[in-house]
Amino acid sequence: MNLQPLEIPTGWTVDWNLLTETDPTEDNIHEFTGSSLLLISSHTRLKAIDVSWQPEGDINGAYQLQVICLLPKFNTKTNALDYEGVWEAPELEFSTKNRLELVDKLNHLLFYLKPYTDTRILLQPGVVDEPNEAIRQELLTNDLTEELVERIMASNHKKLQELLLDHKAVSYADVEKLSKEGATKGVKNKAKQLLNSKQFRNLKSEALSGVDKAKLISLITNKMEAVLTELQQLKPEKKFTLKTHEPNGYWSFHWKSTKIWKTEHYLKEWFTVSLYGNSDAFSLSGSHSIKDVFEQLEEGHFLYKGKTIETLFKMLDTIEKQTKDAVLKAIDQQFDPSF
Repeated sequence: MNLQPLEIPTGWTVDWNLLTETDPTEDNIHEFTGSSLLLISSHTRLKAIDVSWQPEGDINGAYQLQVICLLPKFNTKTNALDYEGVWEAPELEFSTKNRLELVDKLNHLLFYLKPYTDTRILLQPGVVDEPNEAIRQELLTNDLTEELVERIMASNHKKLQELLLDHKAVSYADVEKLSKEGATKGVKNKAKQLLNSKQFRNLKSEALSGVDKAKLISLITNKMEAVLTELQQLKPEKKFTLKTHEPNGYWSFHWKSTKIWKTEHYLKEWFTVSLYGNSDAFSLSGSHSIKDVFEQLEEGHFLYKGKTIETLFKMLDTIEKQTKDAVLKAIDQQFDPSF
């Protein structure tokens, strides 16, 4: 049995190789069995490449290639790192019946695959900081709530506070607090830079128009609740919910998605209405967001810039209708897996 020659650069390890340089025929198809013909991994890139023939032993099958991300896990018995593959969410999948095409793909990936960044919060390499990692996951997958902000502040954790500053719904008050009480000098400096950014520099913690703004936000909440009622009546199977965070001027509709994009997992989908700006010039936007395992997209549906509170009061019915129509459009939108 002659194994298929491959151009394997430094940093990659062949875990096993049963990939031969012969093409499958009726006489040798029995050799194309087993869950994997080839597994190559790189602990520096945190990537693995797996090749199999599917269906196993079937002359009508094809080579299946997957790129798998690796997560380091400290093994207390060996006092060394093990590497667990995220097999349920391949970064890349490729299928071909042509062995030479497979070899070209393999050689290209071995040289040009970008390293995977392990973004988990760790106590040390391979040891997850479970409490703070749970907060990070909640911050990535859910809306920003007062309770979550309080936990991030109390954690006094640099990475969590930096993620809070990066969140589009972070409030002026929270940024101002971190500029004074951040976990590190770096967090404080980042918060100060954000306060001086275009997004925040015209805001004051007491600004946003006092009673009038509070009234506007309350009325928008009423309109969003009316939209929720309509959506629940129109499409009860979607199990709509509405999350409201009035201090940040932030409303988001969530529903049960049955769409698949780049992995076999159902997407997470939501539609957000955001109010931001100062008493002289408010902006209000509506955007549809989707999240796959490793990727997230956002598409704007409407945007009103430089509006006074008085103008927005007059637009409430329009905002209500546009929000409902945009959510219904988002529900029907499909996504090209190749995008």
